[in-house]
Amino acid sequence: MDTNSSITLEGSSSLIVDFFECSLTNILYQRGIYPFEDFKIIKKYGVNIVTSDSPELDAYIHQIIKQLRVWLKSNKLSKFVIVIKSTETDEVLERWNFNVEVNGENGLPMAENIPPEQVERIQQTTSKQIRSILRQITSSVSFLPELEGDECTFNVLVYTDNDVEVPQTWRDSGPNLIEGGGEHVRLKSVNTLVHTVDSFVAYKREEGF
Repeated sequence: MDTNSSITLEGSSSLIVDFFECSLTNILYQRGIYPFEDFKIIKKYGVNIVTSDSPELDAYIHQIIKQLRVWLKSNKLSKFVIVIKSTETDEVLERWNFNVEVNGENGLPMAENIPPEQVERIQQTTSKQIRSILRQITSSVSFLPELEGDECTFNVLVYTDNDVEVPQTWRDSGPNLIEGGGEHVRLKSVNTLVHTVDSFVAYKREEGF
């Protein structure tokens, strides 16, 4: 991990976006939205994580991540949401929410005023938090309703300031809420010196529960 990844705007933005990419890929894998053979295992943040091994899926995720990086570095991104829906009914089954807040004035801390030992502690804490959330996503299959992966698809929602420049490949969308609100399970937070990301998953209750 870069020594400035948690204490500067650019470094923190890259770290958070990388975390979003890992979370997205892990969710698609754990929830069976794509076949298991479309993924591979790599080492990151000191643990084994899944990443895309499908050129088509990889290109799609790269397009999303590239734009998230632009918006987060310019302090324009406030929320990243992964929506899992039924392909047959278009009903929203799960919403994985990642809410982004900027710490301090303009999110621009004076990195040169931070002692090296404090920087190292911040880096270690951030990595530990990311590992914890990725483990929570992995263990989510123990409480989330079972999905038929081949009967589900996913959308990505991004909440930004109104004045952002939006690529032509992106389009406006509704909030894709779960009917009745669903059940909510809070995940752990990720904190850098610049950003705080609070996350939770909302899911549709199974019939009869």
